[in-house]
Amino acid sequence: MKLLPRTRIQGEWVAKILKLVNLRPEEGERTLLMFAFYTAASIGLLWLEYSAIALFLDKYGAESLPLIYIASALMCAGLGSLYSWLQRMLPMRVVLLASALLTALPLLLLRLGLQVDYLDGLIAFGTVFLLRLWLDAVEVLNDLNSQVAANQLFNIREIKRTYPLVSSGLLIADVISGFSLPLLLLLFGLNNVLVAAALMMLIGATTLFYLAQRYEQAFPKSPVRQWEETESQIGVSRTTGPLQRYIIPLFAFFILSEALFLLIEFQYLGQLDETFEPSEIAGFLGLFGGIIGLCELTSQWFLSSRVIDRLGVFGAAMVLPASLSILGIITLTGVLDVVLGLLGQTITFPAWLTGLFLGLILLKFIDELFRYTLIAGIEPVLFQPLPPRIRYSIQTSVQGIAKPMSSGITGISILITIGFLRWVFPKESEMIWEQWQSLVFGTAIIFFSLSWWLSAWFLRSSYVNLLVKSAEQGRLGFADAALRALKRAIVEVLEKPGTEADNDKSSCIQLLCQMDPENVGEVLAPLLPQLSAALALQSRR
Repeated sequence: MKLLPRTRIQGEWVAKILKLVNLRPEEGERTLLMFAFYTAASIGLLWLEYSAIALFLDKYGAESLPLIYIASALMCAGLGSLYSWLQRMLPMRVVLLASALLTALPLLLLRLGLQVDYLDGLIAFGTVFLLRLWLDAVEVLNDLNSQVAANQLFNIREIKRTYPLVSSGLLIADVISGFSLPLLLLLFGLNNVLVAAALMMLIGATTLFYLAQRYEQAFPKSPVRQWEETESQIGVSRTTGPLQRYIIPLFAFFILSEALFLLIEFQYLGQLDETFEPSEIAGFLGLFGGIIGLCELTSQWFLSSRVIDRLGVFGAAMVLPASLSILGIITLTGVLDVVLGLLGQTITFPAWLTGLFLGLILLKFIDELFRYTLIAGIEPVLFQPLPPRIRYSIQTSVQGIAKPMSSGITGISILITIGFLRWVFPKESEMIWEQWQSLVFGTAIIFFSLSWWLSAWFLRSSYVNLLVKSAEQGRLGFADAALRALKRAIVEVLEKPGTEADNDKSSCIQLLCQMDPENVGEVLAPLLPQLSAALALQSRR
């Protein structure tokens, strides 16, 4: 009899926790298992990332990173196609388990390859290149597995509540892997971190296998027949008018985002390569990742949704490119060197802490902080106005074509730029040449940041128009949309001064009435003084 009250108390605590994280009782176990899988796999991935980058910089140097970008573009595009083909040929649970195992087992072979001294160490030298390349493959497979598994386990309404919690596993993995890496380096050494990474990925694969068995009804036993994808591809080729005007800046948004990420990474890792030894690079990356992870968790839980509500979808999308462009200008103009010089009169800084180094650290910090919180939070909303027949195809094209293409083009551009600088300044000292390289790539970061900001602005101008057309044709499911973000975007259109866009404003009022008829009065009442007489009359009906 004593067990009954204890069981009731435990049940009450579980109910309170589920309510706190906005989950229903039937969603709790699935969400917890998906969170455990994603967190374990991400910890292994991050350990692999820190050790692979440190080994690569030691053997090849930062100047060889563009080769990785080019090779990674080809490999990731091939992996996306292979994954889709396997889904058509094999049951989904088999594909998920096979790809999860595929991320981990090659690491054990690559670890052995690091010890092979044959051919004057050429095999170990090549193994480091393959290890860095395999890191990108693991990232692609890990993302595909988490997204596919989540889409199978949860319906559209459930996934709005559950996936933010699942995806926060990456942020928690940032903290755990970052602060634990220095201890692993101390106990086992840099090379053996790969074994620990493989073991964590195998734990994630085991969790995913249990999940597929526990909820076998969610994972079909027969291969997936993707006739919808063929229909979507046909639909893409026929897009014209407002839809095409939206899709072009949509692709530009993600292409420029990837290019800017790689440019910042190239400069950031180049500075680390010049400053630290390989084991020191791995330790620095781990601690830096842990600090970023704590900040990302704080931002994800307490700030991101409020910023999106306050600024709107596209205001939030512009925060990162605007911040990067401002910080890039501050770094290039030497403001940080002046600040360090003033502070250096009272505080002793290490010799390697220069304005350029500090600027690149801040650029990397801001990029990762906003990219994995604000940008990640609005990405699904950007695809919402697209018709269902092409939405999946466009999303797949962005992940499988646009981003790898951007990676390859960025890598080639970096190589051409370095070769051109070497040709223009053949007799300059290494220090002068590095200053020119920092100037050129710093300018490129500012240019791409401003271009990324413009792509978000062009998206904003056509977003609501396409949304209205989707609603008029009955293609938009408001229960599935990010309602608050969409309402904010519509209000931004209604707040524009002038009467030139009254037709668009009228359509926006109609759309708002369809989206949220109960609360439309609260939204429109403060806007009445800014609307024309005809629109004000329409708003009162």
